[in-house]
Amino acid sequence: MDIMIVLYNLLVLFGLSRSADGETQNSHGVILQRLKTLESKVSEQEKLISEQHEIILHQSERITALELSNRKGPFENIKDERLQEGPVVSKRFVLENEGPVAFTAAIKPLLIAHVKHMETIKFETVITSIGGGYDNQTGVFVAPVSGIYVFSCSLLDHMGPEVGVPNSAMLHAEIVHNQRVLGRIFAHATVTYRDQGAQTLFAQVSQGDQVWVRTIDNHDLGLGGELYSTFSGYLLQAV
Repeated sequence: MDIMIVLYNLLVLFGLSRSADGETQNSHGVILQRLKTLESKVSEQEKLISEQHEIILHQSERITALELSNRKGPFENIKDERLQEGPVVSKRFVLENEGPVAFTAAIKPLLIAHVKHMETIKFETVITSIGGGYDNQTGVFVAPVSGIYVFSCSLLDHMGPEVGVPNSAMLHAEIVHNQRVLGRIFAHATVTYRDQGAQTLFAQVSQGDQVWVRTIDNHDLGLGGELYSTFSGYLLQAV
């Protein structure tokens, strides 16, 4: 090592100069011992410098990784995790071991006359029936699968000379689940104009439960048809 040679020469000169003055006679062994001591200290300093260099390198790598992470979009990390974990299968709208359940039925004739209080409305014309459950003879939907359903009903309040009421009529109806009222429908027709009311709601229904639509507070109602009055249901998610 060059620095050691320089130190050796300096120590030799220092020793010789002191010997020339007659103060102390240093042997080469003492000089070598001093050199070893200095060499040990230099080695310790080099080791410390190497350790500090490793720490700096590690911190630099972390800073670089953080900078790259900040450049990513807000959803990129989520995307990477999903790719590592494999495809994510959602049960919403995709039912496992069960087929879809959906129905829509309507009243097709011009008028259903003389509808009474607490009478179940029979939507006789089936437009869509997937998975079964709706009976157009009774107007009742029986759930084939337990789950969260969407139910929707639209009713047309008919008014005309065939009803026999000269002034007006008000339609009140309910969507019922096992005798529990889920929601109500209202429409108010006059001699001149018809009126239509609608309701859409979500309900958790168990297999075998019944859902239907019934009129209330009416004793001689004229219910409009021509596909204006409909009843629909859809299995949103099996549970």
